[in-house]
Amino acid sequence: MLMGRGLTKRYGRQTVLENACLEVQPGEGLALLGKNGSGKTTLLSLLALAARPDAGEITIDGLSPKTSRGALGYAPQEIALLEELTVEENLRCWSALSRADTGERLASLCAELDLDCVRRKRVDKLSGGQRRRVNLAAALMRNARYLLLDEPFSGVDADSKGRILSLLLESLSRGCGII
Repeated sequence: MLMGRGLTKRYGRQTVLENACLEVQPGEGLALLGKNGSGKTTLLSLLALAARPDAGEITIDGLSPKTSRGALGYAPQEIALLEELTVEENLRCWSALSRADTGERLASLCAELDLDCVRRKRVDKLSGGQRRRVNLAAALMRNARYLLLDEPFSGVDADSKGRILSLLLESLSRGCGII
């Protein structure tokens, strides 16, 4: 189980998240709902270990996040790709799989997310929707036990939303926890 307890985050004097608690079991999907500025992105960045909480603790399957970081796949709201690299190079960078498994996973994700035609293009040459799909593919590359996805359907067309939903449902059925 991915668990956050008593999570608090401050930026200067402003508290943006206070005493938040959340847990997701393997195979469980959760959606964070709330107004803009309510702390959803902050909570995801804390759970993904991209930011440090001012208070509280995070455990991954009962272990310290330092020893379990590979269990997480994270697609932040802001695109987290290296613009000067190709789609394929970016996905290889984010993979924690063996070289052979990386090639298979990369090919599969590019096909499922309709990225085959751009996989050798530099990220800075892609459309916004293509970048969003590559950003998601990067989170999916490592076959993580838990996926943390911030606005995964934002900025993508209806066809891509269907592809993304299918991938997420498949991940849930394999026992992946998704927020």
